[in-house]
Amino acid sequence: MATKLGIGVIGCGNISKAYFSLAPLFRGIEMRACADINMEAAKARAKEFKLRAETVEGLLKADDIDIIVNLTIPAVHYEVSKQILDAGKHVYSEKPFVLSVKEGLDLKKRAENKGLRIGSAPDTFLGGAHQLVRDLIDTGRLGTITSGTCHVMSHGMEHWHPNPDFFFQPGAGPVLDIGPYYITNLIQLIGPVKQVAAFASIPMTERIISSKPRAGEKIPVSTPTTIHGVLEFENGAVVTLNTSWDVWSHGHAPMELYGEAGTVFVPDPNFFGGE
Repeated sequence: MATKLGIGVIGCGNISKAYFSLAPLFRGIEMRACADINMEAAKARAKEFKLRAETVEGLLKADDIDIIVNLTIPAVHYEVSKQILDAGKHVYSEKPFVLSVKEGLDLKKRAENKGLRIGSAPDTFLGGAHQLVRDLIDTGRLGTITSGTCHVMSHGMEHWHPNPDFFFQPGAGPVLDIGPYYITNLIQLIGPVKQVAAFASIPMTERIISSKPRAGEKIPVSTPTTIHGVLEFENGAVVTLNTSWDVWSHGHAPMELYGEAGTVFVPDPNFFGGE
């Protein structure tokens, strides 16, 4: 029987629960430990999922950990992933992978020099629904994709997330937080992007949290929360991408792609499945 790879997690916030809950569904890996700059958060998750709580330094040095999942806030993704690679461990990072091309290339070089693997969310494009769309395109049943639309809009994370501050800081916003699901899916369906044009705005410079436990607190907004873009792909397709956390309601489908021989309504790329 093959040895299971030991998994550790840095960052025990809201999204970590999904990783801890779903990890047992995968063969070949085993969740073993977690860490956070807030040791109490690490201890709470460790107790909840019967894991070992570590300091960040302790997790980086742990002999039974082969892969570390980076669930920290976007602003420190690069720094934490770099520390993981330098400690000789593989990395899987939440999105966004990094905040600049320079940072991404540096991590790539570090991983290659040490013979390590580094990956990042999203992986939802591997879901059956999205791979069915890929098959429709690859087999030519839609003809060449010539255009399309994508819409990911809501009224913000402060209405459900317990600590939404980072969503409104540089490194987040709707494009870098939710956009990766949509753009990754577009690239796997249509191919590489040639050029991009966009407009961005910050309609509200301050948000009021309505979720517990911090309901009523005000948080500043320092990154665009409405971004409308147009992506031109190498194959000639032109796709509109509208992302916003300033929309109360809308009637747009998550993704529509228009081909020479037909149209496909693509399920929400934020999820693996859908019709």
